[in-house]
Amino acid sequence: MKQPPTNTISLILAAMAVMLAAQAQAQTEPATPASSASAPAPAASTTTFYDPKELERAFKFMDKTGDGKVSRDEASNFRGVSRHFDEADTNKDGFLSREEFDNAMNKSLKNKAP
Repeated sequence: MKQPPTNTISLILAAMAVMLAAQAQAQTEPATPASSASAPAPAASTTTFYDPKELERAFKFMDKTGDGKVSRDEASNFRGVSRHFDEADTNKDGFLSREEFDNAMNKSLKNKAP
């Protein structure tokens, strides 16, 4: 069995950790944080947090069938992706497109506290 590149595995593991951290923060953060008045304004929604090439490599690694989408079964091998699959699947077709994956990953970082 061919081993995936170490940096691809690292990216996927980091992505899963970020998604889990963002989810945990969203559950514990108050609706109106007291420190928001002094906090810098959030970055514009067009900001890309992950390098698109790295996201593409991670997506292709998960897409075992090579059909350009990640099924729930393919995502089941990646705890963070599997756990947030329904949230990331914005069109509710049962698959993650590359765009849905990228948006979910970058959203998870945007929502992460410094």
